[in-house]
Amino acid sequence: MSRVHLFYKEPPSIAHPNGWRSSPHCLEDRTTAERLRDATNLLSGRSATARRTWHIVDCPGDDCGVQR
Repeated sequence: MSRVHLFYKEPPSIAHPNGWRSSPHCLEDRTTAERLRDATNLLSGRSATARRTWHIVDCPGDDCGVQR
């Protein structure tokens, strides 16, 4: 299994006219990323969940510089 990066984007709003992107997290594998996404959605509520577009992408390597 290879490491992945997880982050989400939100559309433009009054607070963020150009939209907003969360800080990425470097996780062990896709399954872990999907679990974190699902838990975050559950805790965030329906309106936040509806706004967010989640992205899970491959990590370029061990020294990627992304928060683990």
